[in-house]
Amino acid sequence: MRFELIDHLTKVYFGQDADILFGETGAEIMASYRESSTPAELAALRAEIADYLGSHEDIETAFARDFSRDYVPEDFGTPAKQFLDSVLAAVQ
Repeated sequence: MRFELIDHLTKVYFGQDADILFGETGAEIMASYRESSTPAELAALRAEIADYLGSHEDIETAFARDFSRDYVPEDFGTPAKQFLDSVLAAVQ
């Protein structure tokens, strides 16, 4: 899969048990993600998100088709673009 880091993030960290495993807010979840990732992995996720955003004109439709998020914390928003922007900000 071309966007496997985003897929992993959405399926695992924002998956069904995200609030139990990683935290109740997007900020807590992303803190857990940062703690378990190397600087190279964080850079790869940033690059992958930039690639994804640049590869799709309709981000909302593409994201809904490509990824599922079972857990959507209020602080990370429901629109896909807002979610990806929040993730980027969290891994800077």
